[in-house]
Amino acid sequence: MLVRSIPWKQIVISVGVLVVIVWRVPFGGLREAFRNLETGSLLLALFSFLVLLFLRAYKWHTLMAAAGKRHLGQSLRSLFGGFALGLITPGRLGELGRCVFVREQERTQVVLLTVFDRLLDFWALLTLMGVSLFWLVPHPAAIFGVAVWLAFLPVVMGFPALISRASQLARKSRRFRRHFMDGSTAMPLVPTLRFAIMAVGAMVAELAAFFFLLHAFFPTGFTTALATYPYIVLAGDLPVSFSGVGVREGAAALLLSPYAVPSGAAVDASLVWFFFAVLVPAVVGAIWLISERVRARMRKSDRVAPQADPPWISKALTPVPSPIIAESVSPPCDVGQSTISPLSV
Repeated sequence: MLVRSIPWKQIVISVGVLVVIVWRVPFGGLREAFRNLETGSLLLALFSFLVLLFLRAYKWHTLMAAAGKRHLGQSLRSLFGGFALGLITPGRLGELGRCVFVREQERTQVVLLTVFDRLLDFWALLTLMGVSLFWLVPHPAAIFGVAVWLAFLPVVMGFPALISRASQLARKSRRFRRHFMDGSTAMPLVPTLRFAIMAVGAMVAELAAFFFLLHAFFPTGFTTALATYPYIVLAGDLPVSFSGVGVREGAAALLLSPYAVPSGAAVDASLVWFFFAVLVPAVVGAIWLISERVRARMRKSDRVAPQADPPWISKALTPVPSPIIAESVSPPCDVGQSTISPLSV
């Protein structure tokens, strides 16, 4: 069962793409790019990653609070737990499993909130792609892309109401009735515009982090990152490799080559981006869950103390002298007080 659950196909694809990248990209170029790393741009990239993580956590906690779950620890636990699952699943699809880290009666509601959150992230990526079209294609084609984005906008804005309507329809189905019994209250009517703005802000912080990373390895302009980054992220999110490894780096080297960015710098920037944007949050989530499990077991072991035996067990274990032995042992005789029978005189 464990062997079947491992995404062997995606792991093989990731390893194969990495082998091709190492074969096509000289190792000396990768090392040279790290040797010429600019510290100032790297620090700015780290700050952008912190801003990105804060915006993601704030957006998710605000969504959970809108559903009545105002405990910050519960929000962060499910968020970072989803990051940990996303690391070991193709295309980071494991982030949809945030519901695993809440109580069973709350999982349906958290699933709906997670889908809504990820839909907003995808919409923010589409927004960035629409802006990048003005640097990639002629303006008529870019305007057409913006029109498509505008057509998708009402779906995003009305997603909470759409979920509520779908949950009412699901009540009539025997297959989904148990899961959507409380669907009308499970998906709260949240202010979608506010969360959409936060999703766009998080995407801008993500773009800034990639630009500063790219600039740290090779001096390039902001428009280079703007024109290529959305498609690099889209390639990494495809469920064809293990957490997007390999495909993301190959797309970065391919898309950045027309902008005179060396392949070594492109691959290095993509790898460092993966380290800070995906690996570090996933490791934090895994450590959090493991330490939480260890503390729970320690508290359980401390509560289990040795108990005294019940009274009936103590009474049963008390030795009782045998009556035969008691009759055979005569009491001691006092010679000084012995009497003489009258018949003996």
